[in-house]
Amino acid sequence: MGKGTRLSSLVVIVIVVLLVRGVAFLVCPVDMRQIGRDLGPDGWLDISRNVVSGQGYTLLGTPTAFRGPTVIYFFAAALWLFGDNLWSIVSAQWLVDVVTAIVIFFIALEVFQDRRVAWVSSLFFALYGSGIIYTFRAFSEPLYTLSLAGFTLSLLQALRQPQTWRFALCGALLGLSVMARPSMQFYPLFVLPLLYWTTTLNWRQVCSYFAIFIIVFVAVLSPWVIRNYLIFDAFIPGSTHSGLPFYEGQYALDKPNYLRYSPVEESRQGLIKALEPRLGPAPGITDLPTYIQAKGLNEYEFQQIAFQEGVKIVRAFPGRYVIVSLVRSLRFWFGKQFVNFLLTGKKLLGGLLPFLINGTLLGLTILAFVCYRGSWRQRATPIVALVVYQTAIYSATLAVGRYSVPITPYVMLFAALTVVHLFSGRRMAQRVEAAGFPRPSPQPSDGGS
Repeated sequence: MGKGTRLSSLVVIVIVVLLVRGVAFLVCPVDMRQIGRDLGPDGWLDISRNVVSGQGYTLLGTPTAFRGPTVIYFFAAALWLFGDNLWSIVSAQWLVDVVTAIVIFFIALEVFQDRRVAWVSSLFFALYGSGIIYTFRAFSEPLYTLSLAGFTLSLLQALRQPQTWRFALCGALLGLSVMARPSMQFYPLFVLPLLYWTTTLNWRQVCSYFAIFIIVFVAVLSPWVIRNYLIFDAFIPGSTHSGLPFYEGQYALDKPNYLRYSPVEESRQGLIKALEPRLGPAPGITDLPTYIQAKGLNEYEFQQIAFQEGVKIVRAFPGRYVIVSLVRSLRFWFGKQFVNFLLTGKKLLGGLLPFLINGTLLGLTILAFVCYRGSWRQRATPIVALVVYQTAIYSATLAVGRYSVPITPYVMLFAALTVVHLFSGRRMAQRVEAAGFPRPSPQPSDGGS
């Protein structure tokens, strides 16, 4: 592919990404005051505003590790540069999506070596409605998607052409991803077998490159880890917000209708009741944050206790935990409303669209692996490992459709391969028939142009 052709493809991608988000923003009105000021318990902008105003990395006046610094400092930079308003957040995240779409283009090129597949992959990302809505809000999805895509591209290139600086870049980008969303903190365990499986390196070379990767990964995390250790006297590589989500995911295991998705307030009230025998009652207190404060717990101590309570439930109902984890994998990809429809028969309402979108993408992905063979399968091994890893992590803890947004672009890669083959095969068949020749028998494809 010539540089001019590639550049024109990237320009089109940029235009489509911005145009689609602009139209979506106009079609789906957003309450600017609510988005800009009232973010509830998520805290992304609250911490970012404190950083900008000189109050430090705090939440409710207290030093915090409730959210990792990658996204926080990104939002803080946007607020500092463009002012504290909705458009500073929206425009910054639209630019992030532009870069992400370009990175996805090169990931697809790296795997399939086909410009058509790369372009369709980026187009899918540009049109992906579930991802677009999070650019209107101060959540971690847009930047986490970019940091994860950057890590994935650097890993693919490092595995194809191993060099010290490439694995150093992989370590740095994975470190940033962990500080955006801590679910990736265990992924280094997968990099070592990927190095051995997908390259022709001997064990000495594998260990050498892996050591470089780990050293840089640890170096990027170190300032954050040291800061958290000084404040909480604990090792916190990502964020403290882990114990409560785990408990919420296991809360219903001891209930008769344990497959259902428990509302947040219900599970948090249940946690207060579970903690009272351990920490004592707090008369007149009905909300979890006030109860935690009344008991003198810092956020890390509370999250650890919540995690322990979740583990107790899992140990009491291991069989149910396995079943619920399988159900959570469906929630991860199709959303809680669709799974609720399967379990109760209630109307889907707004849950139909995510099911149709992700269901179509997953169906096309299955077709890609069933119908099309070639060396792209070996190159796609890190992509498959990443999708399986993320699905397993959230299936084991707490899963909602939102959590699949950063990983869906990798499903789009394989869906794009199927679409390109289907359309190119149809056009070829039409041309052959128009010329009066019989159709050729299908041949194995490498995914290339």
